Amino acid sequence: MTEQHSAFDKDEMKNLLSKNFSISLSAKLLYLFSRLFLPPLTLAYVSLEEYGIWACCFILISYVGMSSFGISNVYIRYVAEYKARNRTDQINCLLSTGLTVTLILDWLLLILLWFALPSVVRLFKIPPSLSRTAFILIFGTAVTFTLDLSFGAFSYVLTGLQRITEQTLVWVASFLLEAGLIVVLLVQGFGIYALLWAFVARYILATIAYVILCFRLIPGLSLNLRHFDRASLRLFSSYGVIVQVTGLLSVFLRSVEKLLAGLFVGIDATGLFEVGEKFPIMALLLPGSMNDAFLPAVSHLHTLERPEEIRKLYLKGSRYMNMMTGVLMAFLAAFAAPLLTAWIGPDPKYQVAAVILTVFTLPYQLDVLTGPGSAIHRGMNKPFREMTYHLSQLFLLIITASVIFLWIGKTIMTIIATVALSMILSALYYLAFTNRVLAIPQGLYSWQVLVPGILPYFFAFASLWLTRPAYAWGGLNRWRLIGLLTLSGAGYCLLSAFFLYRVVCDWGEREYLRLQLWATLSGVFRSRAVAKNS
Repeated sequence: MTEQHSAFDKDEMKNLLSKNFSISLSAKLLYLFSRLFLPPLTLAYVSLEEYGIWACCFILISYVGMSSFGISNVYIRYVAEYKARNRTDQINCLLSTGLTVTLILDWLLLILLWFALPSVVRLFKIPPSLSRTAFILIFGTAVTFTLDLSFGAFSYVLTGLQRITEQTLVWVASFLLEAGLIVVLLVQGFGIYALLWAFVARYILATIAYVILCFRLIPGLSLNLRHFDRASLRLFSSYGVIVQVTGLLSVFLRSVEKLLAGLFVGIDATGLFEVGEKFPIMALLLPGSMNDAFLPAVSHLHTLERPEEIRKLYLKGSRYMNMMTGVLMAFLAAFAAPLLTAWIGPDPKYQVAAVILTVFTLPYQLDVLTGPGSAIHRGMNKPFREMTYHLSQLFLLIITASVIFLWIGKTIMTIIATVALSMILSALYYLAFTNRVLAIPQGLYSWQVLVPGILPYFFAFASLWLTRPAYAWGGLNRWRLIGLLTLSGAGYCLLSAFFLYRVVCDWGEREYLRLQLWATLSGVFRSRAVAKNS
């Protein structure tokens, strides 16, 4: 009976992971499509300097958000555990304690930000004519982000419950609302403030929906100060603080190139990094969908003491993630110049953005590949191990910046080289560290995970070389380039997918993919048949 129950539980977990990943992936594809047209539309109504200020908003509010980063991971980690143990009372204590602590910390930080903002605006060399705009945008986004990080706790509870479907539906509705409002408000003449008002509306809608869903899905859920307890507080002050410090380092390192550009070059350079990194960051949403499901799944397996299943989940998840990421990033790296010309336009001031796009594809690919390892460490209640990644990257960043900036100078190109090199080296070191902790041979990981994600780069640059005459004919005509990119992208994707399927995947993986594709197509046909009959 125990073996039958164990087999059933394994199948149930596998099916739940597949379902969560598929739903999250579909939603993020829709998100990418909705966001594809927003930057060029926005830049048609606002200046590059104003767009650079909007980019700065998200650098600064990320640090405000760090007041709740550790707390959010505590929710996910321990709600998953309490759910496995059927302890709703502990979820009540956890949520009530977390909300109390979060609200106090976030509003204290907002008060500090209010008084510090004038100095921050001057530090980023924002022109005096735009200082009031910068103040409103930064503080407005910070207040909204604080709302999400406080009451967005309900979103993390849904993740801990592995109710990714419900969470994703709310997310889809909120970002579609935001996209629609941006378009309407830009056309109505709201300028850069259109992005702020749409941002506010998005998070108010999402917050209300998450609260309603949690109370419906957890019978007996209760929020009250009497649920505030020291045991839950200790979780936030131990596990949460470690993840908090890790998150703070992560935010700094994920925005350091924009910070350096704003401090040493100018606010327009920050805007160029925002444009150049837009496609890699958006592309990472797709493989990042797997990371969304890792932490609650690992926490569940760790609670049930199944280390071998955790290792298998880590290897397989990393392998599929890197193959998917490699196909996306390789195309962006090879076709960066025509892609940005078709997207933003032929203005020469955006040429540097194409270099940024090409250089940062591999660093971001390796960065997202560290996600499964971080989820493993947090899920096993060892979050301090994640510090290895960020501390090594910070150390490498300081060393490379000291050498490159001293010898060559502080320019956009040296900032690109410095940050990209530190990202690549630190990610490789952290992957090796995680493999050693999990007793996975480095050679096995390299062959099964790293190599399949690098192979698509050869196909991408070969495709670019073969299609050079066509792109020379396309010139700077955006519609011609869009057509060429569509054709070459489709050909490249088919070639890469066929090679990975036939050569890289083993028999079991090919059979699994075939069954998944058949199940998806069957579901589509059944849905159409039901709709037709009704």
